[in-house]
Amino acid sequence: MGPSVLTLININPNKLGALEEYALGLSSELIRRGNFAAVGFSDYPPPWLAQRFNSAEIKVLKFNYERGKIRFIRDLRKAIKKYEINILHATFYNIYSPVLIAATVGTSCRLIYSDQVSRIPGHRRKSILRSIFRFLKGRLCQKFIHAIIADAKFIKRCQMQDNFARPDKIKIIYNGVNLERFGDLGSSKREDILPAFGISPEPSVIVAIAQCIPWKGLNYLLEAAAIVVKERPNTTFIIIGDGPERVPLEKQADGLALKDNCIFTGNRVDTELFLGVADIFVLLSTWEEAFAFSLLEGMASGCPVVATRIGAIPESVVEGLTGILVPPHDALATADALLKLLKNDQLRLKMGREARKRVETHFSLDQWINQTIDVYEKALY
Repeated sequence: MGPSVLTLININPNKLGALEEYALGLSSELIRRGNFAAVGFSDYPPPWLAQRFNSAEIKVLKFNYERGKIRFIRDLRKAIKKYEINILHATFYNIYSPVLIAATVGTSCRLIYSDQVSRIPGHRRKSILRSIFRFLKGRLCQKFIHAIIADAKFIKRCQMQDNFARPDKIKIIYNGVNLERFGDLGSSKREDILPAFGISPEPSVIVAIAQCIPWKGLNYLLEAAAIVVKERPNTTFIIIGDGPERVPLEKQADGLALKDNCIFTGNRVDTELFLGVADIFVLLSTWEEAFAFSLLEGMASGCPVVATRIGAIPESVVEGLTGILVPPHDALATADALLKLLKNDQLRLKMGREARKRVETHFSLDQWINQTIDVYEKALY
């Protein structure tokens, strides 16, 4: 008997983002191999996205954790029984919560988690008593967990250090992206995209995709942008994303005289178009970033990367080959790195080609899917 999988992702799917695309591709491949596949989200996707799943014969279910733990457990157990699920794969759920364990205990369903969560600064500062409690809780919960899929070596270390996870329980599978979606569209497309935002097609374009939250370091990007435009005024910074810090960031940009050089687009479902016209991609996280999808998307689009040397970022960006790594909280170092790439077309283009090649070799969506299914099959046999 092959894997009958319920992929449970604790997100509200309102776009075809990296995780939605992964769930669609993973489930489609399972069905192609003759297995059953369902996807559970915290809410139903919009009709246009639901149609993508329905046309692939993927069952889409809703499991809202916020509506109560008892109801959540009951609904999950019903689904496991109804669809004869033998693999429950959960992402963005607390690995050491008893809720999913309660949903699977007493069934033949294997419980697998993915850890793709970035860590905020200071997350390791625990009292001795709290550490003892986490040790006991972690070891107890792991008796009911078949595997933990870490999306980076850094995440595996966090699981072992913070939660005392057994190393034999952890499988490292790097995230991947759809290489067909994120290709190098080239500068010929700039006239179709940039004028809509009041931008001339001629300038250098630097793109950041990040939530407007403190841990994404966008304030340091704006400080670096102010330095860059003094030397290269024909440079445009495009920040794609939304969040509670957007208005303060827009005010900061105005205060730094960046009104004509900085565009805040809000959330977009067509990020591949902006990446296709970008010269450089930037991610300046100040928290310990997990294996960031946006970095892979930028690299897959043929962009050299300027990113902070923190968390799992150095596992995707190779210093000096696919981009430049800078210390967190350092606007001056960021500006120096950006100017180095802007001034050297040959270096910038070479790094962009190497970035694309690295994603093709190591971080494709197909690799991610196939390695995940391999975990499922080993769990059953």
